[in-house]
Amino acid sequence: MDKLLIDFFKENRLKLKKATVVLAVSTGVDSMVMLHAFLNLKVAHELKLHVAHFNHRKRKQSAEEEEYLRIFCEENNLPFHVERLTEEVKGNFQSFARSKRYDFFRKVSERVGAEYLTLAHHANDNIETILMRIIRGSNLKGYSGMEAVLPFHGLLLIRPFLNVPKKELIDYARVRKIKYFQDESNFEDIYTRNRIRGIVPAFFREDPNVHLKFRDFSETLKAANQLLEEKVNEFLSGAERKENAICFRRRDFLKLSPFLRSEVLFELLKEKMYSKSNIEEILKLIMSEKRNLKVFYKGDLTFVKEYDLISFYNHRLETPVFDVLIDGPGTYKLSDKIRVNVIIIGSVDVPNPEDLWYNSHMLPLRLRSRKPGDKILLDAGYKKVKDLLIDKKIGILEREQAIICEKDGEILAVLGIKKSSLVKDIKNNDIIIKVERKDG
Repeated sequence: MDKLLIDFFKENRLKLKKATVVLAVSTGVDSMVMLHAFLNLKVAHELKLHVAHFNHRKRKQSAEEEEYLRIFCEENNLPFHVERLTEEVKGNFQSFARSKRYDFFRKVSERVGAEYLTLAHHANDNIETILMRIIRGSNLKGYSGMEAVLPFHGLLLIRPFLNVPKKELIDYARVRKIKYFQDESNFEDIYTRNRIRGIVPAFFREDPNVHLKFRDFSETLKAANQLLEEKVNEFLSGAERKENAICFRRRDFLKLSPFLRSEVLFELLKEKMYSKSNIEEILKLIMSEKRNLKVFYKGDLTFVKEYDLISFYNHRLETPVFDVLIDGPGTYKLSDKIRVNVIIIGSVDVPNPEDLWYNSHMLPLRLRSRKPGDKILLDAGYKKVKDLLIDKKIGILEREQAIICEKDGEILAVLGIKKSSLVKDIKNNDIIIKVERKDG
């Protein structure tokens, strides 16, 4: 395994001499073999090794494993970093634990200034991953399986054993009497990965070199994906990026092939780790003839469709609800994103469309969010505010954030959109109501 590690660094043009490496060690056979292999290279290559152990506290032997690893690191003069899962997990434990685990590895790596975070995933793991993604549905990149080297928060995440079958690691540990622990939960069939893990040995019985076939399959897809990513990035480079959102035009999106549309969404939402069914659902919303939509998705994503504009917000975009009494000059907060300044005339510039001139002697009035059934008096008579917004092709977000100016039960204006006929009769205006908004 020592030579395998050296060859891995050479083949991937990675610096090994005097490198600072964080080893993610669970005490399973794969990570314990990895730990011993790096220890064998430590002196000759002047390595700075750190061991990071995440204790899930799900099994009785978890404490024993942590203690064994702590003593092992003390005896071998290795810095030992540990974190224990303390939260009660509701829902998908595997997904939650994975997120916590990688966040811990990131923090340790940043703290020690590591160049590499090293994981002990092996060929069997990669086969399981590919099969899982085929069953659940993914995109071209997902079907290609794990990466042996990839950027990870300013350093490199590496998997030097990715093409090594698990049996070789077990044989290596047996011959060299390397102690490791067996996680019995890996054999419980309550998780999809565990059920798939149980059938992988049949592939090796059929062909002892099947892992090489999966490697070739993976590399072929990765090569094809490189070409595909150029097209995906070309489209996304034309998207509008805001602080909390990314937007593009539906008409441009529809010019892409159906396959490329799906790949664009997978890339756009890769941090959310959505399944193919999630992506297909979003595709249907984009393709739908409905012009205005707002849909929440897991991971605090808000999908918004406003006529030709498609937007993805990385937080839940809730509809603001407010009702504020305006009784004199000053600043009034309507929501986290909207505030109003009421100013005496003479101290302001030319007003923007949302500004409303008014007579201070006719205060107070109310500024509130829109309600079902709201009507405004126009020259031709009363009209529903909802119909007014639709006629003016106001998008769903602007509709939700519309500010209704009301006095004595009558709507004086939908600020920035339409003023009531009632406002025309007001004389001697001496104040201005100015609206300030924050994006996103």
